[in-house]
Amino acid sequence: MSKGVIVGIDIGSTKICAVAGIMDEVGKVKILDIVEEPTQRGRVSNGTVVNLEFTAKDIDRILNVLSDKAEINIHNVIVNISGENVEGKAHQSFLTRDDSRSTIRKEEIERLAVDIRKSFRPTAGNIIIHTFPQEFIVDRAHVPDNPIGRFGITLGGNFFLISTPNDPHLALRRTIESVGVKVQNNHRFVPLKIVHTLFTPLADAMAVLSEIDKKLGVAVVNIGGDTTEIAIFQESGLRHISVIPFAGKSITNDLVKAFQILPDHAEKLKLIMGAIPPDEVGKNDIIKIPGVEGLPDKEIVAQNVSIIIEERVKEIASMVMAEIMHSGYDGQLISGVVLTGGTSNIAMIKEVFTKVTNGMNIRVGNTIRNIGQTAVAKIADPKYATVVGLVLSGFMPLDERVPEEVIWGDIPESQVSIGSYNNGFDTPNSKLNGKKEEPPQEEEQSGGGIFGWFKKKVSSAGKIDMGDDKNYTN
Repeated sequence: MSKGVIVGIDIGSTKICAVAGIMDEVGKVKILDIVEEPTQRGRVSNGTVVNLEFTAKDIDRILNVLSDKAEINIHNVIVNISGENVEGKAHQSFLTRDDSRSTIRKEEIERLAVDIRKSFRPTAGNIIIHTFPQEFIVDRAHVPDNPIGRFGITLGGNFFLISTPNDPHLALRRTIESVGVKVQNNHRFVPLKIVHTLFTPLADAMAVLSEIDKKLGVAVVNIGGDTTEIAIFQESGLRHISVIPFAGKSITNDLVKAFQILPDHAEKLKLIMGAIPPDEVGKNDIIKIPGVEGLPDKEIVAQNVSIIIEERVKEIASMVMAEIMHSGYDGQLISGVVLTGGTSNIAMIKEVFTKVTNGMNIRVGNTIRNIGQTAVAKIADPKYATVVGLVLSGFMPLDERVPEEVIWGDIPESQVSIGSYNNGFDTPNSKLNGKKEEPPQEEEQSGGGIFGWFKKKVSSAGKIDMGDDKNYTN
């Protein structure tokens, strides 16, 4: 794993946040400091950075403040990946071992992972960013744990691969790597090095989940500003991901339309009322909103605000439940749902999710779980789960069953000299190797809003690629 100081950068639609961490003398990750700024309008849309130039300037400014506060030099950063176009699919592959009289070795698992990536075909224009093992298969027997040391003729595995559109991903990496961070009293600037990028709810999982949670079955649900992102784990493997284009800003927009107020006032109204349990809101409580441009102040009934917030939270919870059912793991998530993101701080959210999910175990994620000392008490807030998880991923394995190179898509050293395996790895420096890129397939327009989202989910149901070797499954 990476050594020295690691900085996680969470680029969200409501905030850009950077956290510095280091491994302490007892093997725990110590959080050094945190710096955050509100995301300026027009920088990020639906989880995707749309203004790279100005976002790079924001990151440059934030990292220089962090460098001064924590008294550190910053070289290595880990950045989150979000957006509606992030996709995840299961894929299966097998290989026949050269020597079945010896036990399975690490190099053979690496070779299997390379074959998985070579044979997997993501959506045209997408790049594979993560390759996670679900379970291995040794002579038709499913092995959820590490198969190293077992005997067998065939070695196979079910893997879950995550991809994202190549162009914006590559542009984001190049933009961040162009940022220079000051060192040695401002006399020298060095470019940042991106250790890796990580899909947002997987970063959250690093911060809020235990291995027992993943084994028993759990859904991590990050309710951010523009999007709600979901990652489902079961039997220690990543099973399903999804991005829903409705989140905290949907509540803000509802308040703007309902009371004809400015977005800034609606956001403050949401934060105030979201922190108050509905049963503590009096029927006659009034909230005064200052007038704008000479208009009189507005008086709003607090209970009406609470009702609007509750209805939108119910809607988001219903879409999350629909995704859990769509994944096929409804009734199998013993550890339930863990909520993260800023919107999970709404006081009523746990009660609403419990009702909508028919009594599933619901909890708000606490990011203290996997870290040691911290210089800032507020780091336990669920809205910082992503950025803390990014730091943790620089020091801790995402899955102990495979080498880290397998997950990030780098070629393990043991496989470098084997043929042309690098053809199956889409890295920022990879080329098409003479192959003509296939044109993207046309998709039926499903329209916007909630009904468009549901139509899109229904039309994609059942399209799961399990490879060409289905006869090996039990």
